[in-house]
Amino acid sequence: MRAGPAVLLVGGVAYSLGAAATTPFTLPANVLTGLAIGAMAVVMLWRWPRRTRSEPAATPGHPYLLWLVLLVAFTAWELVNYGAHGSRAAHPTFSSITEAIDRDYVLKALLFLVWLAFGWVIVRRGSRALDQAVRPEPSSQAGP
Repeated sequence: MRAGPAVLLVGGVAYSLGAAATTPFTLPANVLTGLAIGAMAVVMLWRWPRRTRSEPAATPGHPYLLWLVLLVAFTAWELVNYGAHGSRAAHPTFSSITEAIDRDYVLKALLFLVWLAFGWVIVRRGSRALDQAVRPEPSSQAGP
């Protein structure tokens, strides 16, 4: 049974409102963020193909490679800025940049919902690319 878009939207909004009610860097905030990341990882692994094609796919590379490169670059930026000496204004982390948004409950919930939706888009697009890579090519010969 597949969840429809309306169910996903209502669930995402409810989850975002709950997450927005937490204080950043507290146990509840960390747990709600970690659960969302863990759920996306489980969905991604669940949709991962269990077999591969014998011939190479039409598009080389892995569908999540670009996202992995962006994640590594973003994490490196966060760590460098977090460890940099000086004021937070001179070397802001992403969380300090979004602090102004985090002060407003509705904007914080909206930002969390956008983050969830962005993660879902990454998983769905990567899953479709993997499905297409696994699906066998139609035979060019007609009949026996």
